[in-house]
Amino acid sequence: HDKTSLSQLRKMRMELLNVIIEYTRLREELEEILDAYNASSPEEILKKIKNGKLPEHPTYENYLEAKSLLQDAAQLKNKLKELIERF
Repeated sequence: HDKTSLSQLRKMRMELLNVIIEYTRLREELEEILDAYNASSPEEILKKIKNGKLPEHPTYENYLEAKSLLQDAAQLKNKLKELIERF
């Protein structure tokens, strides 16, 4: 019984670490894009495109990528909360 519990705990810990690593990677990629456009959010990039402060190409594609990274990071953050609650 104790071995099973320990095994499950190790598995949960590894899952937790993997989620943290992936979340960190996504946030770093997002920050890289935002920094390139001196923006604090994907929406700010889009606003700058609409105002003519940034060219549409390739900025719009980078906006979409930043938006996707932000959504993926939010999903991982929720998963992280769930994993922590299970501990």
